Amino acid sequence: MPVIKRYPNRKLYDTEAKRYVTLEHISQMIQAGQDVLVIDHESGEDLTNLTLSQIIFEQEKKGSGFLPRSLLTDLIRAGGDTLEQMRRTLLSTLYLGPHNEEEGEQGAGNAAAKKLGDSSALQRVDELFQDVLSTLNVPTNRELQRLQTQLDEINTKIAALLAEQEAHQANTTSEQVAEENDPKAGE
Repeated sequence: MPVIKRYPNRKLYDTEAKRYVTLEHISQMIQAGQDVLVIDHESGEDLTNLTLSQIIFEQEKKGSGFLPRSLLTDLIRAGGDTLEQMRRTLLSTLYLGPHNEEEGEQGAGNAAAKKLGDSSALQRVDELFQDVLSTLNVPTNRELQRLQTQLDEINTKIAALLAEQEAHQANTTSEQVAEENDPKAGE
């Protein structure tokens, strides 16, 4: 995980790449799937969340519509501790066990309900995650399975049409051969 040091002059230094970087560069690293740790050079304080918030702020300021308003509102309403707990719960659910989406949703929902203790808060967090998934255009397992089923049906129909076409061509060819061999058949 790259460690980025933030200096008092607000410059950001990537200790792994040994060069100065910008918020845009950190954003690209994260979009490429890297986790980063941003620390204050003098105090060693973890500034990752602050830096990620700055990245979101800069992207919103550019007018890119990076995140829907409802997601931002829900983030503020849910609070940092609750979201961190949910993140840990989801990560543990994803990495430790459920073998299908329903078990994963159920496990995450049960753990979240225990941590949150409030069904309305759980519903808000669920809506928040749905917003994130839709913003990122991440298909669910159900959607992928539905698409796979549709592809299988299309392949079956194509195979049936090809078989029908080949049978028709075989019949046409055998009729033509019969006509050529029997001159009276054409009369």
